[in-house]
This record gives sequence, structure tokens and C-alpha cells, in this order.
Amino acid sequence: MKRQLQILTISIGILILQTITGCKKYTCECTAYNLNDPAQGAQTNYKVKKRDRDEMCTAKSTQPDINGNYTTCVIK
Repeated sequence: MKRQLQILTISIGILILQTITGCKKYTCECTAYNLNDPAQGAQTNYKVKKRDRDEMCTAKSTQPDINGNYTTCVIK
């Protein structure tokens, strides 16, 4: 009985830890650039959840368009 209580306590602790880390928020930083102008363009920051960070941040990076404009998004 004591062993079962220990296993249950450990399991609940692991579940709580996973829940807390799964809700952790990261800052996504997107910066606009232009191939013809070396200066950095506009910059935006927003929060994303850990489980959504690839879809909501790094996937927003773009390739240069016909005018040389592109965006790079990274997790900070």
C-alpha cells in the first residue's frame, strides 16, 4: 500500500511538471529585411506556447520576394 502511494505521488508530480512546462511561453521575434538595403527593418515580438512555437513563429519566416523583402522569425 505504501509503495502504491509513492508511485501515485510520483506520477502526479510528473504530470504537474509536464503541464507547467507545456504551458511555458516563448518570445517570437520577427524582423523584416531588404536585400537592397543593409539596414534592419521593422521588428515585432509576440508570445507563443511551447507546443505551437514552430507553427506560430519559425514557420512565419519568408524567402525574398521580387522586391528583395523578406522576414526572419526566431524564438528568443
